[in-house]
Amino acid sequence: MTGDDQPTDASPRRTRLRAADRKVLILEAARRAFSASGDVRGTTIKHIADEAGISEGIIYRHFESKDELFVQAAVDPLTKAVKASLDKIAEFDLTRVGPELRELSVRYWTEAIDAIAELVPLLGLVLFGDPRYAVPFYRDVLAPALEEVRVSWDEAYLRETGETYANSLSATTQFGGMLMFALEQRLAQKPPSSRQVAKQVVAAEERRLLPVITGAIGRRSATGADEPAPAKGAATKAPSKAPSAKAPTAKAPTANSAKTSKQKVAGAAKP
Repeated sequence: MTGDDQPTDASPRRTRLRAADRKVLILEAARRAFSASGDVRGTTIKHIADEAGISEGIIYRHFESKDELFVQAAVDPLTKAVKASLDKIAEFDLTRVGPELRELSVRYWTEAIDAIAELVPLLGLVLFGDPRYAVPFYRDVLAPALEEVRVSWDEAYLRETGETYANSLSATTQFGGMLMFALEQRLAQKPPSSRQVAKQVVAAEERRLLPVITGAIGRRSATGADEPAPAKGAATKAPSKAPSAKAPTAKAPTANSAKTSKQKVAGAAKP
């Protein structure tokens, strides 16, 4: 019998996965299983094992319990993704000027909506599932992150206008709007593109914020103030920390203040 006549085994060889790769496979299968049921308690280790195509015993080699598996499969990645998304929102500079500002604003809203749309399944699973995970996630992750965004925006507005921003819910309302637009992207039968939505949002923000910023800069010009004004009714005290080295020094506006403010508001994302 020649070499060509030798019988061959046509069945494919099963490749043994490394422990790290096996863990990734289990986490991906767990996310699918948890999302399909929408309930941590209603999802069993057997469901996850079937989804991954492995035995329950293999799962227990990598995870001590279903709770640990849920935290690593859903809570941890959601926490990282939410913080990354909100960091991006916080980085939007209210005071930027330039002919490309409107396009930058549209791109910012487009990317934010798309990013949150990717998070919708995990958000629903964690926030609207078992209170054991929902409550600490909201209190320890989401709410503090939104507060950091609000503070960063308020500081930028104060530097630019010399006044405090009147709306303390700015970051919350913007995140809520982005979440609703993200839900539309995932669930609507024929949703508009996220870029189309972003253009409409930016146009609306221009109309709403232009009078606010123009008025604030006008009042600052009238008083000739070179330093930001303290919040109304607030006691005078030393600042809690030095301003960032990157923060622009406040300058008294010139006769072109109104024109400059229009450029700035063209892309301001702050509600």
